[in-house]
Amino acid sequence: MKYISTTGTHTVDLRGAVLQCIAPDGSLYLPESLPQIPRALFNNIDEMNLREIAYVVVSNLLGSDIDPACLKGIVDTTFSFPLPFKTLHGGLDILELFDGPTLAFKDIGARFVAEFFKAFHKPSYVRRIAVVATTGNTGAAIANAFSALKDIPLVILFPRGALSRSEQAMFTTAGPNVHALDVSGNISQCKNMVCEALRDVSLDGIMEPVCVNTHNILRIIPQVVFYFYAYARLKKRYAGADGFTVAIPCGCLSSLTAAVMAKRMGLPMGRIIAGCNANDDFRRIMRGELPLDKVNVNSRPTIAKAMDTGYPTNLGRLVRLYDGSREAAAADITAISLTDSQIADVITDELYSSRYMADPHTATALGALRMAGIDCSPDCPAVVLATAHPAKSLDIMTSITGRAIELPLQLTRFMGKGAQPYKIPPTYPALRRFLTSLL
Repeated sequence: MKYISTTGTHTVDLRGAVLQCIAPDGSLYLPESLPQIPRALFNNIDEMNLREIAYVVVSNLLGSDIDPACLKGIVDTTFSFPLPFKTLHGGLDILELFDGPTLAFKDIGARFVAEFFKAFHKPSYVRRIAVVATTGNTGAAIANAFSALKDIPLVILFPRGALSRSEQAMFTTAGPNVHALDVSGNISQCKNMVCEALRDVSLDGIMEPVCVNTHNILRIIPQVVFYFYAYARLKKRYAGADGFTVAIPCGCLSSLTAAVMAKRMGLPMGRIIAGCNANDDFRRIMRGELPLDKVNVNSRPTIAKAMDTGYPTNLGRLVRLYDGSREAAAADITAISLTDSQIADVITDELYSSRYMADPHTATALGALRMAGIDCSPDCPAVVLATAHPAKSLDIMTSITGRAIELPLQLTRFMGKGAQPYKIPPTYPALRRFLTSLL
């Protein structure tokens, strides 16, 4: 399969889309066309397990580019932990995506990328270095996934003051090939520094930086599986699964992009609810209030901090998928923003009404679903993606609920640990000096 840049000006193969990641004009890559999943799959999808569904979806997207046995190994390792499906009430279910090693949905995309590199990386005189910018969950997931790839250094950039010591420890303790950079800037500056590294032609022939943020199409592809799996579980429970609603916590829009891809591949999905925090540029775009060239590059802090982003990384992909038509996108997507107090109210309300403890990101999607006025029932079901364990937002959750939260083993082993990260200014020359020091 060929991959085309979101501007439609550059076409590459899978290797180019993964390693270059960002097109020469700064745009991102998408599959040139999306395959249609055979209708026969939907006839018995409710009898299939997660790995079986994942292999069908991923092999339809990548099958012509990767040996089937190799791809099956990648898929089986990526989806080696369960995705619990829980009912809040009849017609409203939660798909939990955080049972992985760092308790966030990003474990899945991170493991998929790492397994791909494990299968295809060959030592070379050109040093391949993975780079990623993070406000917490991404860095932990990527560090955990890449810690076993001793031949590939991983450089993690994060904004100074954005993370607690225990959050930093989830990647500063990962292994000797993982390097943490404390940047005296914001997340947008960190991402820009990563993008500059990919565009730096002076590194050609000596180093190959590879971005493993959601700029990389390999981070998006396994997320498409979420929606097929959600449909399978809904179909097993409800007669009216076709046309189901899905509510998604949205920041960089990776999960939303994957949802649209799933729908284009033939999944009988209905309305897509994009739950945003107070960084509401995407909601304003969808309402026609904000032109694309006026989207913020900076973000404001909220209690759903993994969604605190300025210009959403995957916005260009969505624009491409809808051929630039806001009206076409609005026919599928409803974007709703919640304030911190509204998110907190959802957390409290859900805890008392269903005894379900939703973290701030999951609560944002739940709140958006309610505000959209969707009437969930067995005949018109909805599923909400739960993207992180409540303990990942420990202080915030304790403050809102007044309850102690038991820390899972994945977090307790990091308490009081962690090497000091290397501090740099928010400039590309500073990052370049660090990268070249790894040669």
